[in-house]
Amino acid sequence: MDLNFTNPSPESHTIHLHGLDVDQANDGVPATSFQLATGESTVYSFTADHAGTFLYHCHVTTTLHLTMGMYGMILVKRPDQTLFAGGPHYDQDVPLLFSDLEVATNLDPVGSFPFHDIRPDVFMVNGHRGTQLEEEANMVWSAPGDTVALRLGSMAYSRVRCHFPPELHAVCHMSDGRPLPETFAVDSLDIFPGERFTILVAPEAGWDGAVSCAFWNMVDPGVEDVQDIRFGALASSVEEGGSPWLRPGYPNPADQWYALPEAAAPVALSAAGEVVVWDLQGRLFFRGPLDAGRLDVSGWPEGAYVAQCGALPKTRFIVAH
Repeated sequence: MDLNFTNPSPESHTIHLHGLDVDQANDGVPATSFQLATGESTVYSFTADHAGTFLYHCHVTTTLHLTMGMYGMILVKRPDQTLFAGGPHYDQDVPLLFSDLEVATNLDPVGSFPFHDIRPDVFMVNGHRGTQLEEEANMVWSAPGDTVALRLGSMAYSRVRCHFPPELHAVCHMSDGRPLPETFAVDSLDIFPGERFTILVAPEAGWDGAVSCAFWNMVDPGVEDVQDIRFGALASSVEEGGSPWLRPGYPNPADQWYALPEAAAPVALSAAGEVVVWDLQGRLFFRGPLDAGRLDVSGWPEGAYVAQCGALPKTRFIVAH
């Protein structure tokens, strides 16, 4: 895999591929590889041999650049929707990246701040906090029978303790990008800075609760803040009146195109037979005619979708490139 990186900022930067198996030259630690000055470009090259949850961040003036948001998550996924070779199947990925910052550090870009002097006062999940996490786009949505892979990672200075309600049936399968020797059911999990976990959850039908995430101060023990990851329930896999969903079309997972079930094709030819597609958060994603009973999904983001033609029952499918 190649990552093309150009530095347009007035400071030097790197991309440290946290947890990925890369050689020293591509590790992004300035003292042992290199850093990019203003206007310079490079290509980070590596082979992603293992599926898993990983992180990246700038490793120059690290405390300041983390505070300014120079970090993210990398998912290495298998095309068959399993966590790892021989591992369990799941229906969708939900990346959840914990982070925090100290406003005073952010406002003092020429200051020097060792890690132990950072006192975070803003706490986030995927860059959002508080009521932002209650917005539909930031919630975790699932239909009955779905298995959801929660990809947990922390770029926070805090220790994050997540509490999983029993209705989620949470099981931890991976730690720091590797399968665990033995899985374990989890009701509470501590995530320290730089750690990653992959947890499969199977929410009970109709459950719309939350995973509570407490941010603990690493220097002066105590809870500084709590953020809630909200879950929402999609419609049942059985329509009102007992009419079942249509069987999936093919191929499923789809890469370039997806052919809806044969029962949907005749409807698509009628004036009212447009196909409507929603993403797994229930948001309208596509509306329009079919092309010979098929959808061009080559440019669609990976994930699970729900499609419906006319008044026919819905059908669900996965896009995986």
